[in-house]
Amino acid sequence: MIQILSIIQEWLNNNLGVVTFVAGFLAIYLYVRQKADRKRDAASLVLQEIKYAEQQIRNYYANKQYKLFDRLLPTNSWNDNVHLFIKDLGESNIGLISSFYAKASYIDYIIKMISDYKNSPVIPIEVNPTLGVQVPSATVVPQETRVVQIRSFDPMQQTQKILQEVSDLVEFIYNTPAGEKLKQIAKR
Repeated sequence: MIQILSIIQEWLNNNLGVVTFVAGFLAIYLYVRQKADRKRDAASLVLQEIKYAEQQIRNYYANKQYKLFDRLLPTNSWNDNVHLFIKDLGESNIGLISSFYAKASYIDYIIKMISDYKNSPVIPIEVNPTLGVQVPSATVVPQETRVVQIRSFDPMQQTQKILQEVSDLVEFIYNTPAGEKLKQIAKR
């Protein structure tokens, strides 16, 4: 056994150029393979995000409301990986996907605003028939400067309109040429 190891060591020492070439080739091969795997994984993740977001929007159309605990894009891998797809996707496809992500992200932002508003603490206001509306006694404000603004409308009503408008502008892209190219990349 020791003789075999000695022969292998001697052969490696005598053929150092071949060993270096093989090691270099193997390193380059692993680098290219890892880059292709990363691109394939990123394409699969982007496709999954698109499919999920589109399903959430379809649910919105069916129910006329988003669930406040759901996000369209729990992760946003497109922004982190768009550089991987520049050669494979044309400028118009990249723009289409970027537009989809921008609108879905904005919808997420609006949903978060609505959720924050609905979860904000409500300060009860005392109403005295002779004095009118008064600020709660816990608030330390001089009596002569107490001003209470009463809104007779829902401040989130405009937000709901914006949510509807943006949702109507979202173009589904999973079954478009851009989605098909991503699917091809994911299957490589």
